[in-house]
Amino acid sequence: MKIRSVLKLSRVAVYLLVLCPGIVHAAQKDSSNYVAILAKSQPYHRGESQSFPAFTYQSPDDPHLTELRKNYHLDSIAGKGSEVTRVLRLLQWFHDEVPHDDVKPLDVLTAKNIIETYRSTKYAAGCYPLSIAMNEIFLSMGIKSRSVICFSAKYPTPEGGHVINSVYIDSLHKWIYVDPQDNAYVKDEKGNFLSITEVRERLIDGRPLVLNATANYHHVPDKKEVYLYQFMAQHLYRMICPVNSAWDSQTREEGKTLEYVELLPYGAQEPGIDGFETHKHRNYLVINYHTNDDLLFWQKP
Repeated sequence: MKIRSVLKLSRVAVYLLVLCPGIVHAAQKDSSNYVAILAKSQPYHRGESQSFPAFTYQSPDDPHLTELRKNYHLDSIAGKGSEVTRVLRLLQWFHDEVPHDDVKPLDVLTAKNIIETYRSTKYAAGCYPLSIAMNEIFLSMGIKSRSVICFSAKYPTPEGGHVINSVYIDSLHKWIYVDPQDNAYVKDEKGNFLSITEVRERLIDGRPLVLNATANYHHVPDKKEVYLYQFMAQHLYRMICPVNSAWDSQTREEGKTLEYVELLPYGAQEPGIDGFETHKHRNYLVINYHTNDDLLFWQKP
């Protein structure tokens, strides 16, 4: 577990322009058994010392998050009920508010800009901006959340990827899996909400996974066998989270330093192929720390 040195990237992705090819690509004529490939990865290596900064979550009292909450009446949208119920209402609202499209991300990656751009121009958003906006919406409501960038084990390029959210539910004392692109979440056979880690583990060991009936890709209901056992099984090898969950944390602009932590299976190759690896760009710096300890990576906020 260490910080990568600054390196020259050979194939830098165009800032996630094609990061999220969506379920259509997962259902392509590829007979790869992604679950079997995922199962071949080495286990995580627990017990490491933390050598990356602590994850932080911005307070809903931040003026920008307060404005977001008030402007879009998020309190009313979330409504009353359990924390999970409120999270799922916000998920459904945002999924309906800004549709998915594989287009270049906006220069300014904030929930307000993403929402207002679609309202005024019908310019939609890829999975990465959708996750960033969803994250700000949750934070504005005092719900701790992270964007989670998911890649495969393929090198030298990961062949796409996907970005979802992990939301911490205080009453459950755990993180849960949330995907704003597909309005998706996952439960076990007893109706318990699952975390990203638990989804990954169950893909590997064959325990049941229950996808919500309202999960969809471009208004077409998701099939569990495609969405979970192909698409997500392919992309739950590498996971990357911003260190700081906050308003406007992912806009890449002059003088900014963006920090990430990446979770890799023990002994995995540390890739240097995308815009999240440590690199000094012309006007901003990206720093990516790596760990093989999933308990450190998914520590409670």
